[in-house]
Amino acid sequence: MSVGLSDAVFTLTSACVHSLRFSFGAPLGYPYGVPLSEDAGQKALFKRIQAASPPPTRGGQSWPTGMKLAGQPFQPESGVAKLAEVVCEEGIPSLDEADPGSIVLDEWFRIGRREETVKFPGDDQGRYTLSIKYWSPIPDGQASWERTVSFFDDIYCMTWKRELVVGEWVAISFDAFWPAERDSADVLIPIAECDEHCTA
Repeated sequence: MSVGLSDAVFTLTSACVHSLRFSFGAPLGYPYGVPLSEDAGQKALFKRIQAASPPPTRGGQSWPTGMKLAGQPFQPESGVAKLAEVVCEEGIPSLDEADPGSIVLDEWFRIGRREETVKFPGDDQGRYTLSIKYWSPIPDGQASWERTVSFFDDIYCMTWKRELVVGEWVAISFDAFWPAERDSADVLIPIAECDEHCTA
């Protein structure tokens, strides 16, 4: 859905048993915290991506705690088809730091300077959900919006450290799931079958 998180825009291409493919752009001009800094001579940004499967706990409880679908507790096994309707309760804790044994991806990547206009929501709407309620760049009363970012790249393809299983969930963090009080959202994605984007 081209979603804002950590003052950046993430767009999912696919996540299968072998790898993750996505686009990434920044900054969005996040108004409630410290936005990403940039200067005219800066040629690139560098971000860390960390992924864990299964997703980390949330305040010591299971990761779906505080997530709702149609007013009921979100059930990951049955709610995959309605991820666009999942909402997070106000003030729920962020996901905990990942157990080292659950980490399936941990690396730095480069986002080159390239001006790009991104749309909200994007074509990936409903294919994942956020871990907390997070600021949306779409103004109140509007159904969609566009933002121009100064740094953008597509498409990243990153291989999991171990092969995952269709139906499992993976949590993606661009802040290494730390600190607990971080002002950013993580991404929760159900693993799907391989598609034409898979390079395995």
